[in-house]
Amino acid sequence: MRERLDARTDALALVPRTAEAFRRAAARIAASEPPPVFLSVRVCPLLGWLDPERSRVGCLAHPVVTGGPDLRDQGAYDASTCETFLCPSHSWLTEEEAEMVDATCADAWLYGLVVTDVPFVRAVLDAVGALSGARLERRHLERAAVREGLWRLFALKEELEPGSEGLFGAFRAGADGEPAPRRIDYPSMGREGSPWDAILLCVGADPRSGNDLDRLEGEVRERLEALARALAAGSPGRPPESWSRSCRR
Repeated sequence: MRERLDARTDALALVPRTAEAFRRAAARIAASEPPPVFLSVRVCPLLGWLDPERSRVGCLAHPVVTGGPDLRDQGAYDASTCETFLCPSHSWLTEEEAEMVDATCADAWLYGLVVTDVPFVRAVLDAVGALSGARLERRHLERAAVREGLWRLFALKEELEPGSEGLFGAFRAGADGEPAPRRIDYPSMGREGSPWDAILLCVGADPRSGNDLDRLEGEVRERLEALARALAAGSPGRPPESWSRSCRR
């Protein structure tokens, strides 16, 4: 990803700040890159590094960056869409949920994979709460072991097979604008459901995704139990009995 952002930034650095020049440059960049995992998701070729240190990602066609002309119409969207759009996560995640993702994900790549999948964030937090007997809160992330445990769960997003338009990595809105229900086809795999179904659903443990259900389920269980132990280690008294039963199960 860094190499791709480097190439885009370098390619656009010497392009004249005109609509026609940026349109041609955007087309060349798009043609030089592999197709996106989800063909229905637009990937703007005008995204690059904003600062000399190449640490901040943003729009290279924005008037603040170009020094005047607004060239965002030449990308994957038009300027009005770029100006007003907020991803659904902005409305659905609570402030604490968003802060927990921000505090845990150390880089923009993992942050982007996680924060845009609201059901995944909530499924992970709910599973941790069910296993440990107490809801994971922002204050708990002040402890390095807890922060690392949550990071390992979120990092599952980086370890998956390339997705499909099935269940991996994206949601589809229903008639009310909320995410439409999705289901893993357990019967087709000759097995019953999983206690971690909500997480497995979000990471795409389904025949259509290319991921291995049993392997993913084992990873989810191990990482959840490790986080529950980290939480219990910082709490007074013994771990809740509900956590002990769940770990043995």
